Amino acid sequence: MRYAIGVLICLTMLLGCSSKPKPAQLSGMVTFKGQPVPAGYVSFTPDVEKGGKGGVRVFQIKDGAYDSAKDTPPGINPGSYYVRIAGFDGKRIPMYGQGKQIFNEVTDLYVDVPEGTTTKDFVIPESAGQNVKIQPTADT
Repeated sequence: MRYAIGVLICLTMLLGCSSKPKPAQLSGMVTFKGQPVPAGYVSFTPDVEKGGKGGVRVFQIKDGAYDSAKDTPPGINPGSYYVRIAGFDGKRIPMYGQGKQIFNEVTDLYVDVPEGTTTKDFVIPESAGQNVKIQPTADT
């Protein structure tokens, strides 16, 4: 009888722990002026007004591609997010770890990430490339 109660308690605990949503896998391409963005990042901030939970997730752009599965931990919680994108020329020089900005950071994007595996591409408007304010990105 004690064995059965112990098994029941363990099963209840396991079921309670599995209520956390399974991370979604999100990937895509980021282009600017019809070309893949050489380097940069896509930042996802949960929209708490729409029930978004968790921390900010930042995925690196390399040759236009980003992929949440390549991050640690992999994936992103399903939900609504504010999106910020920064793009760089990818030519490392002192004080510019990913190179110089090729457009001003884009911050007026929103996306809903569903469960499962999803692709979301971003096309940066050409207007983001006007009057680019180039700032150091690293101390390397």
